[in-house]
Amino acid sequence: MFNKLYALCLLVEDYEKSLAFYRDTLDLKLNSQDTNYTDFKLGETLLAIFQKDEAVAMFPKSHMKSGGGCVIAFPVADVETACQELQNKGIDIFEGPKQMPWGQTVAYFKDPDGNILEVTE
Repeated sequence: MFNKLYALCLLVEDYEKSLAFYRDTLDLKLNSQDTNYTDFKLGETLLAIFQKDEAVAMFPKSHMKSGGGCVIAFPVADVETACQELQNKGIDIFEGPKQMPWGQTVAYFKDPDGNILEVTE
């Protein structure tokens, strides 16, 4: 039934703060934008941010949880270099870089809503 991911949409508390984080700090390239909604093209998948208060047009707020419930991983050529670049932008790397028992090198940081982001090689 499912064989690819179309989009991942983060419901955010402060749209402007999240927009600045994903567009300006992480340098993601804007794909489309509307009032309190922006998506970024990452390969064939969209990563979107949407002001949580506006998302009630889709479904009731009672179904919305706070941030931190998922991990979004971004592949990079070198985790150490990526971490240094992120730290230079004021981002706190709260775990790593470290090598996992299965050989993957990873590091973790958070977006303004507490969603966990991973850089991996």
